[in-house]
Amino acid sequence: MMKEIFFKCTLLSDVVINNKLATEGNMQTLDYIPGSNFLGIASKLYNELSASDAYQIFHSGKVSFGDGLPIDVNECCYPIPLMVYMKKGAEDIGKDNAYLHHLINENNRPKDNDGYYIQLKQKRSGYVSANGVVQPDLLKTFALKSAQDPNTRSSKEGAMFGFESLKAGQQFMFSVRFYDENFVEKISDALIGIQRIGKSKTAQFGQVQIDKIAPPKMVETINDKEYSLIYAQSNLCFLDPFGQPCIKPTAAQLGFGENAEIDWGLSQIRTYSYSPWNGKRNATSIQRDCIAMGSVFYIKGNPISPSNTVGEYQSEGLGRILINPAFLEGNENGICSFFKMPENKPSGSVSSATVPVTPLGKYLDKLKIEKDKEMKIALAVQSTLAKDKTIKRLLNISASQWSGIRAYATRETNVNKLEKLLFKEKVGYLVHGVSYDKYWGKNKEKNLSDLKSLFNEHVELGNHFLAKYAAEKAKQSRKN
Repeated sequence: MMKEIFFKCTLLSDVVINNKLATEGNMQTLDYIPGSNFLGIASKLYNELSASDAYQIFHSGKVSFGDGLPIDVNECCYPIPLMVYMKKGAEDIGKDNAYLHHLINENNRPKDNDGYYIQLKQKRSGYVSANGVVQPDLLKTFALKSAQDPNTRSSKEGAMFGFESLKAGQQFMFSVRFYDENFVEKISDALIGIQRIGKSKTAQFGQVQIDKIAPPKMVETINDKEYSLIYAQSNLCFLDPFGQPCIKPTAAQLGFGENAEIDWGLSQIRTYSYSPWNGKRNATSIQRDCIAMGSVFYIKGNPISPSNTVGEYQSEGLGRILINPAFLEGNENGICSFFKMPENKPSGSVSSATVPVTPLGKYLDKLKIEKDKEMKIALAVQSTLAKDKTIKRLLNISASQWSGIRAYATRETNVNKLEKLLFKEKVGYLVHGVSYDKYWGKNKEKNLSDLKSLFNEHVELGNHFLAKYAAEKAKQSRKN
């Protein structure tokens, strides 16, 4: 009989868990903690155990160290299943409709209000709690480092590298499954306390606090279908009859009888390959071809021996599955109503980003602010030009006048000074001389009034708005 003990892992410092072994290029961190990290913590018992006990705990699969996934109070969280599709451009799962791939067919393909088919895009990231609350994105940081030259005791030339990491303070939950209860206390004692996991854990990264917690709430299951949906709660790895890695398992390998059949057209799986690093041997292990967590198998038939684990490498948390979880149930239109927006996250909002602390982070943050402002100005200019076409405003001003206004707006960065240079009575560029008589003073200064209203309406965008607007109006005048 299996016994499952749950633990909470709190990040006391940033944690680096790279998604690949490469030490060059764009290194990104995973958004979960693989079970092999917790197995590695418990491996300090290796020398204290007999050869038989060491094999039973770390190699036989009788003790399975699960992945650390985000925690939501006292509820399990699950990777968003790959069956979920959303309208392209829609990001708020729980607010926008979530469609289930296996329930969509030619008769109920989703359409927009104009009767055109909606383009759907697979949801490939994120987590959902047992109650259906979609979890906010995990917080990550980036640190730029440099290797040290032992001779000069300074940064080594050409040896800079960066770490993306999970930000400190976040909490994850994992479980350890025991098929032999004799090991429960020994393994629990080895895990609880302050530990170190991940990459560069001898430096500033990787410190965590592990505590034992009560069993959390699990997602419910559905059992009234003529088919079964096998959901990969963790990554899965299978071997064929010849002992070779296999990414196309049989229904029997998933716990079904000989008559059961996998419908690959209605299934949704993603695969990847990796070679795990073995810290004891200081080398990589054999390459594994895996099916990614969140994948879903559509099987015609019901399991003959329901199991929550399948495949290989179960000691490291691989092979965990769910049969017919509630978040794979939808209506006749293929829409799943299981997902909900979190109460403290307003619709359409983005999770708060971390404050950059490194020089590179500060530079990129400043660059993003500038780009966002440029985009806001561009949108305001385009919107205003569209209105100009509608009401025929300011269409008779010459290109040379607009070029002059643009020159003033480009040279002067202070908005108040720019206003005086253009509109101050009797001395402003637009309120005296031939240009005033020919363009701005006619019809009781209607054109001048329109331009000044436009200037005041977008004053928060500074001189950049007027410069860009004048440039576009000059182009229009030349065409006219």
